[in-house]
Amino acid sequence: MSSETILVTGLGGLIGQAVAQRLLKGGRNLVGMDQRVPAHSPFPVITHDLPDPQRWHEAIRRFGITHVVHPGGVSGPMLLRDAPARVSDINIGGVAGLLEAARIHGLRRVVCFSSVVAYGEHPGLPVITEDTVLKPQTVYGATKAAGDALISAYHAQHGVDAVSLRVAGCYGPGRVTDCVIRTTLENGLQGRVTRFREDPTRTRQFVYVDDVVDAVIAALDTPTLALRSYNIGPGATHTLADVEAAVRQCLPAARLEADPQASALNSFGIGLMSIEAARRDLGFSPRVSLAEGASHTLRWVRERMGL
Repeated sequence: MSSETILVTGLGGLIGQAVAQRLLKGGRNLVGMDQRVPAHSPFPVITHDLPDPQRWHEAIRRFGITHVVHPGGVSGPMLLRDAPARVSDINIGGVAGLLEAARIHGLRRVVCFSSVVAYGEHPGLPVITEDTVLKPQTVYGATKAAGDALISAYHAQHGVDAVSLRVAGCYGPGRVTDCVIRTTLENGLQGRVTRFREDPTRTRQFVYVDDVVDAVIAALDTPTLALRSYNIGPGATHTLADVEAAVRQCLPAARLEADPQASALNSFGIGLMSIEAARRDLGFSPRVSLAEGASHTLRWVRERMGL
């Protein structure tokens, strides 16, 4: 490990921040990348306004980068809704530039992030595997599917050792985009009932950020990967009743009701996303229950709300 240097992008995001903290705690050599440099960082951080392809080369040469973890970019379909071309530039261009830099400089491993929404709508399939056809219904989902295709092609044609993690509904301290669990906690602290739509044709599959980080570390360190994309999720589906029960264990005042007129936030038009390939190849097994994850998130929400 002493001869490696890992570049982590998207330090200001939920996953990027958590990955950097875990790597730093483990004594790994680390360089960060984001649009802005945070104050008092314990490791070097450089700016990168994606997609700027030259910035990858500069960082690799300057710091002797050997591995890259790339959660940076547009992180969900709720962002930049009115700028789809910009979403494509950032997400597809960012991955393309990184893979080309990895090819030229011979990086040892690149870990990128895809999403459950790359699968699109498969209402007739009870189980979704990595072989399920990608049929994205949003521009964001299309950028993730395109990134997966580029990773597979760069590996097949040029031998670039890259992998994408298709992550389900990731939550936890630090998630500031729309989130059923965080919203239910916030409303509960303020004495409000939370309402979302329950749709029998759709599923919710929540995975805690620490479990996603476990998968990232395994994807970095596993010597040989059998696949170029892996599903990373809880290995279960969650109803609104499941979310309410988990939240009320740490916040009894919380109330969550199904409302057919409300948003179906954080739901996906697919069945269970299988994580068997990740179990087999990465030793991945989610450790954090929904109740435990809600409790950790509640502490962060209280701090964020000044309570």
